[in-house]
Amino acid sequence: MNKIIFNLTTSEKRAAILQDGKVVEILIERPEEYPKAGNVYVGQVSKVLPGIHAAFIDIGFEQNGFIHSTDLVKNQDQQPINELVHEGQSLIVQVKREASKNKGPLLTENITVPGENLVYLPFSGHIALSKKLSDEDKVRMKQLGEDLITSPEGLIMRTSSASTDIASIGKEIKELREVWTSIQEDALKVKKSGLLFEGHSIVDTALNHVPDQRVGLVFDNADMYRRYRDQLPDPYEVSMYRGSENIFSHYQIEPVIQKALLPSVWLKNGGQIQIDSTEALTVVDVNTGKFTGKQDRERTVLETNLLAAEEAGKQLRLRNISGMIVIDFIRMSKEEHQKEVEMKLREVLSKDPIHTKVYGFTALGLMELTRQKVRDSLSAQLTESCSTCDSYQKQWSVESLYHQLERMLYELRNTEETGVWIELSHRLYQYVTESGYNREKHLLDQVPAQLYITEKSTAKLKEFHVRQIGPKNEIEARIRQESR
Repeated sequence: MNKIIFNLTTSEKRAAILQDGKVVEILIERPEEYPKAGNVYVGQVSKVLPGIHAAFIDIGFEQNGFIHSTDLVKNQDQQPINELVHEGQSLIVQVKREASKNKGPLLTENITVPGENLVYLPFSGHIALSKKLSDEDKVRMKQLGEDLITSPEGLIMRTSSASTDIASIGKEIKELREVWTSIQEDALKVKKSGLLFEGHSIVDTALNHVPDQRVGLVFDNADMYRRYRDQLPDPYEVSMYRGSENIFSHYQIEPVIQKALLPSVWLKNGGQIQIDSTEALTVVDVNTGKFTGKQDRERTVLETNLLAAEEAGKQLRLRNISGMIVIDFIRMSKEEHQKEVEMKLREVLSKDPIHTKVYGFTALGLMELTRQKVRDSLSAQLTESCSTCDSYQKQWSVESLYHQLERMLYELRNTEETGVWIELSHRLYQYVTESGYNREKHLLDQVPAQLYITEKSTAKLKEFHVRQIGPKNEIEARIRQESR
């Protein structure tokens, strides 16, 4: 049975999807990372850009959202965008792609309202069907969808819809219509911009990324455990993790995350792939590494490229790499070998819930593909450029270190000692004690003991570490002594 491990006890929410015992995807949700994909806002057009057929939308955040004319509902005849919207106009929009460090969120007027067995589309006018449905079920569910909706409505029929009775499907459509009506009514009450509907939680997103319902969910948060235990049908197995160690550490997921931030990945036969991402694209370079093969060169190259295609497909999902991607396989002289490698890559990518389009080999022998961007890559979420070393080097971002520190302190929630003393690097100490954010107070709330936070005097030590757990009078005495 596949598993999803949920780490929800602290402010950074995480989920790990495991298939056949191996981590295939990591999801991270931080409280400061908004707006989330799927959220619906009412916003105001702040600027119209006719030259690129787009507009900026103020939805209440520092970065304005961006909408292309093709994502406007009214754009049936490909009219110029300045004939469709004007500055100051209010629009109901949904986040199609989350904001990154340099770009605001990508928005659309083509709203989707997700349900358990289907997705309601107020404006699409067509029925879309899950690829996992049988041909017979596709015909049946398409006809059912057409019978239950009226223009301009549309639906996406999930796999589970085929095993759900007609009355339940009809009831769900009615409920989703009511959600959409409520969104429209709430939009009229907002003066300028604001959130109208919150999209998928990290739990819902993880469930949507699992191919079937035979999956075990393991929670470390009692409230979420009880909620989904009572809500999900029998094929799901919901359990509660009660250990004191962080759940990701217990299931050996932390080392997987750290490896996913490294550029090199070794293949089973001793070959290697190197993954390098830039602003423009990601390049995956394949080489034989330690593998020299026992047969002829062509067979050695094919074997390495097949393993590299499988691993590259897995790494794109695990690292959440998106945009333009080029894979530089070892040169193959036979066309049938190229086709075999491409088929292997397509097979692996077909299991990825994020849409990827494979364009095939170029004249130079490079494999080209694109993967849809919904949110930042794992590296972009967790790391930043090192300010004291080579600009190409990455280090844990200060936000990531803060959440790691929070999790470490949460593990001390059952301590019977009266004091805990931690030392932080200069950059982390500055971040924790920054005025106006209450980060220090939030850390104090993680442990029942008195928490003492000091800045380290040397940069050679780790970014943070526990100096002492013990009686608070002893800790206070040591801090006074070292401050002299």
